[in-house]
Amino acid sequence: MKKVLLILGGAILLWQPQLLAQRKCGIEQLKAAMIAKDPTWAAKLEAQRTSLQGIADNYIVQKNTGVLDKTTAVSAIPIIFHICVDSAQYLALGGEAGIATRCASQMAVLNADYNRQNSDSNLIPTAWKDSLYGNVGIHFGLARIDPSGACTPGYEIKIVDVDGYSGIDEAIPGIKTASTGLAAWDITKYYNVWCGNFNGDASGLLGITRPLSFGDGPQTGVVILYTTLGVTPSSSTAYPYNLGRTLTHETGHFFEIWHTWGDDGGACEGDPGGSDDGLSDTPPESDATYGNPVYILAPYGTDTDVCRKHAGVNVQPIGIASLSYMDYTNDNAMHLFTPMQAAVMASMALVPPGSAGTTTGFGGSIGENYSLTQHPGLLVCGAAAVNNVENNNNVNIYPNPTTGMVNISLDANAEKLDKIIVVNLLGQQVKTIQVSGNQHNFSIDLSGMGKGIYFVKCNFASGSVTNKISLQ
Repeated sequence: MKKVLLILGGAILLWQPQLLAQRKCGIEQLKAAMIAKDPTWAAKLEAQRTSLQGIADNYIVQKNTGVLDKTTAVSAIPIIFHICVDSAQYLALGGEAGIATRCASQMAVLNADYNRQNSDSNLIPTAWKDSLYGNVGIHFGLARIDPSGACTPGYEIKIVDVDGYSGIDEAIPGIKTASTGLAAWDITKYYNVWCGNFNGDASGLLGITRPLSFGDGPQTGVVILYTTLGVTPSSSTAYPYNLGRTLTHETGHFFEIWHTWGDDGGACEGDPGGSDDGLSDTPPESDATYGNPVYILAPYGTDTDVCRKHAGVNVQPIGIASLSYMDYTNDNAMHLFTPMQAAVMASMALVPPGSAGTTTGFGGSIGENYSLTQHPGLLVCGAAAVNNVENNNNVNIYPNPTTGMVNISLDANAEKLDKIIVVNLLGQQVKTIQVSGNQHNFSIDLSGMGKGIYFVKCNFASGSVTNKISLQ
């Protein structure tokens, strides 16, 4: 069901594109506001930062020993985009057709960036790519079932009578409120992303995130500047933030990782007031890096700053992590997450809460976002509420993962299968097989499709059963 709500109030709305200068993320101001309201937050945030290395180390050990492979069963995370713009901004996005295109391209960027499949990885210097190009392993899909059980395109649109939203200290509450924006969908099932314009104290922001460690509730999720949604040409008003990397960056905060320089106001680690992002494979960095730095491969790596020498030791042997998605560079200068950054994020989303050997981080624990990966039915229209269908029709799909061929077998007492549909992460049907007769065994060839996550939907008279398949 496509939803477009109109609240124009009879006003004549004039659109003026927001000028984009340097990247600016609101989480630093949000942290400062939380500390100002409650000084104990300073210690809480520091405890969260210092817990990240242990979380990353623990995940890597368990992944290398195969422990996690035995306990982890996850699907793609359903994303719902809440688009809250005025009429002129809506037209600037290309209307609903343009929004649909932007959402689809944004999903492609997220899935590439979080699975080490970004096409611009060829720009990563060898010194980084050989050992510091991490694979998070989190997949995303547009939500296709809304909280009421109806079909949705993965976005909802509300035309509002304000040209933007403010309130950094509350993570932009107006856009997340039904009366002035769009309310969050169940935060345990959907990754909520709001897209709108910023003004007031939020002017100049590209995005702001409230992760679960800041307290769960309807404010949890991400808000991004509407012009940065998806991929647009370099001639667009979003340039140089036109390649979808704003949401890649903010999603990193959603999964609890910090800016690479540690939000310490320009100091170096080890100096008074100095800090870092809590992870050992992002070298100490004094402050944010902007623009598109020139990468010098030798002798000192990609890009260095005043923190390179500390106590006579070069702590930036291959440069600062200015090419990380968690710095402030232009979209076309962002190319990777480090393995430690990837491990922290994977710990939040891919590991069941309470798993043996996991450590607890401040404000939440390993697996705090795991519930988002447990609802594959939300990614396929018409696939909700299938428990009885699954119980009556045992569907076995193998091998999984697969390199091409997929076999489907049904129990002898299963009802007649009518149709098999293969759906990609964008919700697009990439293969449909109409079943004739009362067959119980089938084979599907996926070898001509791109690697990634797909959903195999088996339609019976009483309903459907959906299974995730990984094509490698």
